[in-house]
Amino acid sequence: MDTPTVCPVARPRDDEPLSPGTHSFRLGGIVQRYHVHGSGPVCVAHPGGPGLFWDYLRVPALETHLTMVYVEPIGTGESGCLPSHPHGYTRDRYSHFLQVLINRLRCSRVYLLGHAHGALVAAHHALHRSESLAGVILYDAEPPSGRADRAPTPPAGDSDVDAGGWSSATAGVHRRAAYISGLDENLCRTTGVDRADLARMDVRTLVISGREDPVRGAARGRGLHEVIPGARLSVLEHDGCMGHVQEPEGFTHAVREFVLDAEVCAPAR
Repeated sequence: MDTPTVCPVARPRDDEPLSPGTHSFRLGGIVQRYHVHGSGPVCVAHPGGPGLFWDYLRVPALETHLTMVYVEPIGTGESGCLPSHPHGYTRDRYSHFLQVLINRLRCSRVYLLGHAHGALVAAHHALHRSESLAGVILYDAEPPSGRADRAPTPPAGDSDVDAGGWSSATAGVHRRAAYISGLDENLCRTTGVDRADLARMDVRTLVISGREDPVRGAARGRGLHEVIPGARLSVLEHDGCMGHVQEPEGFTHAVREFVLDAEVCAPAR
């Protein structure tokens, strides 16, 4: 896909893309919004779903160590929608928007954190657009399967998800979401990341999973850790699927130590 011209919208702060606060730009006529908090090495955070709004993933404890850049993925919140909405939000499409955002930040190296479906986006990005990544953090990701992704569905009775989205509570956290179909523009399901792909990842990787995850427990993380060369595994003992809320100290420590080790081993800039 050719990279369209990036044009600023209102209050873009083009001269300070990492200044604290909310930023927006346009890519191919679609608004992409992101939020900056904290200081230190830059970490771009992509939420799950697909379709979850960004705010549930905010981690104030990390912001004392890192400059956190929270992405509002296209199709959610105040970011724009694809012409094919609610279809077409493939991992490669999300990754393409991520790369334009990373280029806009004007950093030589960033860390990329993805939660749940966002971790699959992060893994895809690490496989195909790794040139600006200092490391990738795969948080509560599905283990490799290669099977077709399951298409998400909105809650029963919600007939206007495009206008207002829907909301739910998990681990005491209020989460809002827009309905994203999980299908590409041709209404076909995309396949999951498989073992052969992950076995060739050459980006420093941290895998975080929760032992109390109601779906697969720590097996989620082990499935990725066993495949990705040199990956580090952190299992949060009391985490279900929201470790940054249920076990914030352990989550923050795992990410912080991973980044510190990577910064020590980083080549001179």
